Amino acid sequence: MAQSFVATGADCPTQLAAERLAHTHTLAELAAMTARVATLEQQALAAATDATRQQAQLLALVQNLQVALVLVDDDSQIRFVNQYFWDLFGLPPTPPDQAGIIPYGAVDIGPAFHDPAAFATRAWAMNAAGRTVLREEFMLADGRFLELDYLVLDAERAGRLICYRDVTERNQREAQLRMLAHYLPQQTPNSVLRLAATGEVMYANTAAGPLLPSLLAQQILPGLAAAALRSTEHQQELLVDGKTYLSTTVAVPGQAFVTLYLTNITERKQAEAQLVAQRDFYETILSALPIELGVFDERYHCLFVNPAAIADPAVRQQVIGLPMADYVTLHGQQNPAWLNELRQQYFELAVRTQTDVVYEETLLDSRQREKMLMWQVRPIYQAEKELRMVVSLGIDITARMLAERLQQQVQQQLQEREEFIRQVVDALPSLVYVLTPDGTVLFSNKTYLEVMAEEHQYGRDSSNPMVREEMRQARLFNAEVFSTQQAQRREMSYTTQDGRTSYYDVFKRPLPRADGQPATLSISTDVTEVKKAREALEQAKRDADENALAKELFLARMSHEIRTPLNGVLGMAALLQKTDLTVLQQEYLNTMQLSGRHLLALVNDVLDLAKITTQPLPLNHTPFDLALLLQGAGQTVAALAAQKDLELLIIPLAEPPIHLLGDAYRLQQVLLNLLSNAIKFTDQGSVQLGADVLADTPAGLTLRFQVTDTGIGMTSVEQAHIFKDYAQANADTSRLYGGTGLGLSISRNLVEQMGGTLELRSAPGQGTTFSFELLLPRAEADSLFPPPALPAICYERLRGLRVLLAEDNLFNQRIAIIVLENWDMQVTAVTNGLDALAQLQEQDFDVALLDIQMPGLTGVEVAAAIRASADPRRASLPIIAFTANAFDADRMAYLAAGMNACLTKPYEEDDLGQLLLELLPQ
Repeated sequence: MAQSFVATGADCPTQLAAERLAHTHTLAELAAMTARVATLEQQALAAATDATRQQAQLLALVQNLQVALVLVDDDSQIRFVNQYFWDLFGLPPTPPDQAGIIPYGAVDIGPAFHDPAAFATRAWAMNAAGRTVLREEFMLADGRFLELDYLVLDAERAGRLICYRDVTERNQREAQLRMLAHYLPQQTPNSVLRLAATGEVMYANTAAGPLLPSLLAQQILPGLAAAALRSTEHQQELLVDGKTYLSTTVAVPGQAFVTLYLTNITERKQAEAQLVAQRDFYETILSALPIELGVFDERYHCLFVNPAAIADPAVRQQVIGLPMADYVTLHGQQNPAWLNELRQQYFELAVRTQTDVVYEETLLDSRQREKMLMWQVRPIYQAEKELRMVVSLGIDITARMLAERLQQQVQQQLQEREEFIRQVVDALPSLVYVLTPDGTVLFSNKTYLEVMAEEHQYGRDSSNPMVREEMRQARLFNAEVFSTQQAQRREMSYTTQDGRTSYYDVFKRPLPRADGQPATLSISTDVTEVKKAREALEQAKRDADENALAKELFLARMSHEIRTPLNGVLGMAALLQKTDLTVLQQEYLNTMQLSGRHLLALVNDVLDLAKITTQPLPLNHTPFDLALLLQGAGQTVAALAAQKDLELLIIPLAEPPIHLLGDAYRLQQVLLNLLSNAIKFTDQGSVQLGADVLADTPAGLTLRFQVTDTGIGMTSVEQAHIFKDYAQANADTSRLYGGTGLGLSISRNLVEQMGGTLELRSAPGQGTTFSFELLLPRAEADSLFPPPALPAICYERLRGLRVLLAEDNLFNQRIAIIVLENWDMQVTAVTNGLDALAQLQEQDFDVALLDIQMPGLTGVEVAAAIRASADPRRASLPIIAFTANAFDADRMAYLAAGMNACLTKPYEEDDLGQLLLELLPQ
């Protein structure tokens, strides 16, 4: 034990040192550890501070996200809900409890969904599946759409993060984009097609529809698709259905089809062509100008030069694009250098001062003759005062120099001419003078000064009222010419210097003066003697018109007086014909009727002649068949020819049926007159009617009509007056053959009105030929319709009707009564207008027949009184004018007075019956 202690004692210093060294190391390690702890504490504090800051930033970010966030832990406890969640679902924010858990009742969002049960089912299914689900879309009850992301955070055992985003606006935009993507191609006016690689059409918008048939027919689409697939984009111009289209074919990357766009560039191509044409047009004009023209760009390089400036086309082409200095040198190759330099200086001056520069230069031409040019250099700027071009114009003013040299000679010639004109104007018998608007006489000839009174010449007041009125009329006339600026002519009276009143034909016209001031030129010609002659002529015309009117009144009176008893004769003959007669009595009756009709024809001829001589007869222009017209004329006179045992020949037309436009009635009237005349003067042989086509043109047919007979013929003396009114060949002819001589006169006038001339060829004992030519237009064949056959008149509807008959001639009254009573009508007859009016006012009638000329009141006056009746039934009573007046003017006057129709005496029973049936109600 002691040994042990000793040993121990011997080792003590070494051990102590070791212990001290160990203690020192321990202290050092402790100090280092303390320092490290302090450092770690500082780092932990900084990390805690950063974590706090980052948590605050993260929380601020999460709270301000436009995404509703819900964090659920592994135990399905709600650990966090951001502010946007509460705002999105309209819930009040609920803070977590002490354990950091938010109650489920606070986040009940099921009622906010359009289908709460479906949403709940889907939510629990996602929770049970335990897998992340993205972009699940739900609809809210208010119509909004939410997109849900269900994020499983199992890797960090952080639970579940549920994100809700309001995608309503996004969906609306996408829907709008889809709609636009669908409708824009349909609405665009350009054609859009989608093509397969083979050219097959996969889609075509509305605009492309009309073009598809042509595109497919021309096999254009496969080539376009192949070209686009090779280059991803291909453009070319296509001609489709007469229009030009710009085709742009674009390949869709990664897909085996292309999109084709067709833009109609027809108008652009036309505009480009028009622009080229306009450019050519203007260049043609500029090239034809006799003015030297050069145009330069903003860099003074030549753009255009016309042949007047440089005649050689090669040189003209050479200068295009050259600077102005080179142009001036080439343009003036024969000019001295100083002149070319001077021209360039003027160019530069015009650009520098931005104004036109005009200068003149004199040089010798190729023939060494003096030539003077006036140059104008004009810089042209754009709106921003940027130089656009410079135009140089060179005008040859050599002629002006010659003109200036000749100016004195011309001036002298003008003076001599002015003196000559003055002498001529002074020698005129007419008054020539020039007036200003205020009446000042600027110029007048000698006749004006010698003839016109001083008051007129100087505009002085006059004590003569006639002169004052003349001056007033002259001022008004002058003012009218100044205001209308139109030439005027009228007749005016003037008092001359010798006090006489003369009449002048005054012609005034505007006469602008050299200084632009207005003036009038007046030329007044004395027409006093002419006026007297004209007044005498007008008086003679008035006398002739009065004589013609008296003649017309006489003829109308005579027609009335003849027709009235003639109506009785023919009416009684018609009634007598309805009775039982012996053969001899029937023969006598036929003779009486023939004589009456002859007398009626005579009256009608007289009236026709009166109408023709008063004024031209109106001619109709209606379609008719020429062959039927000739045949009808022959049938009408066939009986007359047969009575004299004459051969009547109607030569048929060689042409096919000819349909013409004209007055068939008047043409047939002429032919009937000529045929009747031929039959009358032919005792044996034949009468022939024919028509030949002389010319067939687009305007119509030229026809020659002729009537030839084998009758007695005429001498040249007899032919000279055969067409005169009431004329016949001689007294023996009138005595032997009868007639009035009116037929040929009427026929001649009618032919002339239709555009022809009635001609005559005849010789004694060799017959006569009348002929005339007419140009008649063609009518369409389908415009001719045969007149419908007239049905037999049924008078049953007239039975029992009450009629008032007013007729002062007892014979005519008796005839009308018998005719009307034969139709079982109830007739009340009176003989004057007063009784007629009384009967119409007291009784009810179905129709009234009123004679025009009656004692007391005329038929027109009775009709006017009835039309003025307060009783509508009486005021509308059908009234027929019963008259022997046959003029159209009379008929129109009766209708204008209120009568419904007019029946001229003598009349046929059927005409009266048809008129009654037309006027009376069904």
